[in-house]
Amino acid sequence: MEEATSGIRFQQGAWERRIEVDRPDLPVKGLIELMDNNPIVCADEMSVPGSASTLALIAVGPLLRAGAPLEPPSIAFSFEDSGEDVAAWLATESWTGEAHCVYEPVDAGTVLACTGMAVVRTPDSPEEVRSLYEESFGRSFFVWERPGPTLPWDEVEGSPYAFYSVEVSASDEPTCLVAVRVIADRNGKCGAAQLVHALNLMAGFEESMGIAE
Repeated sequence: MEEATSGIRFQQGAWERRIEVDRPDLPVKGLIELMDNNPIVCADEMSVPGSASTLALIAVGPLLRAGAPLEPPSIAFSFEDSGEDVAAWLATESWTGEAHCVYEPVDAGTVLACTGMAVVRTPDSPEEVRSLYEESFGRSFFVWERPGPTLPWDEVEGSPYAFYSVEVSASDEPTCLVAVRVIADRNGKCGAAQLVHALNLMAGFEESMGIAE
């Protein structure tokens, strides 16, 4: 196995395989937790999203999958990024519109953060919205919910995990705002750990093999 310029290249017998970063043009691509494993196992090459798109998909991917947003989502990032491909990655969850992205750099070491916001029809209970995230990430090795007003930045630093929290605004109107905060390490879920996770799935290994906790 060797690291390619923007990913990993490895060989299984005569089968040469490749994992790229931020290549939404490839047929097999996406946030691993939101993908069907079968195409990954069979692919010659696949792509995982870059840092901004990884956080964006965790933040609003479950909402997009459910067709919940009534207008383009807004996503605020704590770091500089071109944002050119965020909408293309959101399209992996059937979103065909744009996304409003804002970049407000914060010095937080290797920890990256985003807040995704979307207007949805007011649910009977906030748990209806949270259940969309539980369905997507409830069995995930590396994406965990951390309810509460603050996320544990110190715990995520240097780890392979992403932590998120979901807030559904109280509303007597037909629509309400869902805000999802996400944090991850640029070398963890937003970086090398995600590549190794993809390699493990492609090669049929345990998902967490070789990923330091």
